[in-house]
Amino acid sequence: MQKYTYITKVNETKVTLTIHSATAVVPLYQVFTAGKLIGCLLKETQEQGPIWSGTTAFTQELALELGDFIRRTDEFSH
Repeated sequence: MQKYTYITKVNETKVTLTIHSATAVVPLYQVFTAGKLIGCLLKETQEQGPIWSGTTAFTQELALELGDFIRRTDEFSH
């Protein structure tokens, strides 16, 4: 399972997110901070490209940003 690390600001505080990639068993990208699951990301493939959504208010707010980060990271590493 691939892991991504992303740093963002929440209320002027830096927060490190660890994102576990989707698998056949868990089809969602799981988002953790400080070892706690805070939500998931869902990637839906459409004709115009992927659409990202979150399962919690926090992950929904960052869904597009995190999805773009995952896409750029995957393009760079492959």
